[in-house]
Amino acid sequence: MERRIYFVLLALTVALGAYLRLVDLGGPSLWHDEIIHLNAAANVASQPWHRSLTGIREVSGYTENGPIYYWLLVLGQRLAPGETGARLFPAIFGILTLPLMAWSGRLLGGGVVSVTATFLLAVSPLHVYFSREGRPYSLIILLALVLLQVLLEKGSKLGIAMAYGGCLVAAYVGVHSVPILLAFLTLSGVGLLWSLRDGFSLFNSPYRHGVVAAVLALALVYGLYLTRSESNKVDFTEMQSPVFLSPLSQRAMERFLASMTTSAHRSVLMVGRSYVLIGFSVVGLIAGLWRRPAKTVATAGMFLLPAALSILALVSVGRWYALRYTCSALPAFLLLGALGVVATAKLASRFVGKALPARAQEVATWVSAGVLVLLFVAPNLSAARTDPQRKLDWPGVARFFDEIALDDEQIVVANAWPKICLGYYLRDSDREFVFVDLRESVEAGEAAVDTLTTGWLLTAGFRRSGAVRAWMHQFQPVLKQREEEMALFFFPDFVTLLETRFAAGRGGIFERQFEARGRRFDFGGAELTLQGRGWSYQEENKEGIGYQWAMGEQAELGLPIGPPRDARIRFRALPFTYPDAPAQAVEVWLNDSLITAVDLPRGWSEHEIDLPAASWSPGANILFLRFARSTIPAEVVAGSQDRRSLSAAFDYLEVLDAGKQ
Repeated sequence: MERRIYFVLLALTVALGAYLRLVDLGGPSLWHDEIIHLNAAANVASQPWHRSLTGIREVSGYTENGPIYYWLLVLGQRLAPGETGARLFPAIFGILTLPLMAWSGRLLGGGVVSVTATFLLAVSPLHVYFSREGRPYSLIILLALVLLQVLLEKGSKLGIAMAYGGCLVAAYVGVHSVPILLAFLTLSGVGLLWSLRDGFSLFNSPYRHGVVAAVLALALVYGLYLTRSESNKVDFTEMQSPVFLSPLSQRAMERFLASMTTSAHRSVLMVGRSYVLIGFSVVGLIAGLWRRPAKTVATAGMFLLPAALSILALVSVGRWYALRYTCSALPAFLLLGALGVVATAKLASRFVGKALPARAQEVATWVSAGVLVLLFVAPNLSAARTDPQRKLDWPGVARFFDEIALDDEQIVVANAWPKICLGYYLRDSDREFVFVDLRESVEAGEAAVDTLTTGWLLTAGFRRSGAVRAWMHQFQPVLKQREEEMALFFFPDFVTLLETRFAAGRGGIFERQFEARGRRFDFGGAELTLQGRGWSYQEENKEGIGYQWAMGEQAELGLPIGPPRDARIRFRALPFTYPDAPAQAVEVWLNDSLITAVDLPRGWSEHEIDLPAASWSPGANILFLRFARSTIPAEVVAGSQDRRSLSAAFDYLEVLDAGKQ
């Protein structure tokens, strides 16, 4: 009966994990690294397979990934072209890791530990994330657990086969396998020395095969990657940039610990449950050392050593910290956490049910472990479902750009990142787009803009400085998304953007967007495409009202209402005021015509303005709000540091058909 319950719980856990790794696998768009390596995989596929066995030269002289990764990418594209194919095998490896985790947990602590550890991994946001990304990290995590399994098996025939097979595959996956191979070599070496002390000879120690396999694999790694790429050479020169994270910083440590516990997203740091789960791992380490010291040391080593060696490798080559570099430490950490959860559950069950028979106490242990998992681990399910979806919608950006850009307009990009991503999703367009890469040079940007009548400026992804991005912000923002910090701008200004689109018959995109928003600006949201100059960022007051400040003497809004008609504008505004501030007023202009002037009393007030059909143009219509005054708060309000020139805050502005309330 107990065996049946164990397998039922384990099957349900694996099924949950498989669902999280497969559902909508091809939904989120590919990002920079996935696209780069898909292109590299296509080059590998065009060459004889045996040439890949001696190493693969990637883009810009990089030699970091081995043929196994690229062969799987190629096979995935043949089975399911596009996003799904790129992520198919990472998802499969992620799912295969779950039963192997159950096996390791059973060796380490029995059935309760087995199910608990598998559940921790099944809903781990970091593991789900990398199981849904077209990169080799889910395979590296699987290999880290395979090598830990070898240490836990201690010399069985299956363990020997896993040692040689796992090390060989790790060597051919990529240079990122080095930390787990070094960790496995170190722990096998310690085990070898310990077994010699216990009377084993060098040739019959259960750890000898681990040492040999790791040494051979590291020698292969050295020949495949470390001697063939400048990017892998040691120089200890850290990349200096405000956007990169030092691997030795406190922030990097916080991100690492958060990734082991509660989050896969690089911007999320420690929360309360993170500390609880770290506490469970400490309890698990203590409890494991008390009952199974050799296996616990191996588990702790496969957590600490890959993480420490990864960070050391990053420091040695001057690279920044990212979660993917330390993800191979995850399985061992979760095993320690599972040991801690079960140890805590046993203490709780013994305290509550002292008079219960042994069988009842075992049931109480299962129940207590389940309660702890539901309280502190099950909430990870939300992040496991949402973190992989937090990717920039590059296909949507490409569709938008394909529809709005004119044939002779160039795309000026801050660096290669947006060119690679947008170019990938524009590849099937029947139009040809020209990219100009500024290579993060403001001078190159100014020179490029001097040659353009109209054009586009695009920035996204990692960058070495913020100079070009800041320079682009002087132009008209059209699209912005938090993911990958994407921002698209138009040159030279908003008025030209609308007029040239409507003149070329491409104004329909503005009309559809405006109609989809109910012909309304909710200034707490994203209105960038139809907002011209004179607007600040979105803010929210204590009452929960979202608004934006109009800045300077004039603010612009596009009103693409379609065919001219009798209409009414209604808006809610708040003038910037201070003691002894003069009254505020705004002139409302539609295109070149003054419609009316409106006094804005102190406090929020609503206003309506009638606009007959004769006021509207058949194409682009631009509303100009021209203010009587604009004031810098820092110059009139004691203690203010705000240097914006504020005119009035707007809650909403909408266009209604005449007679509609």
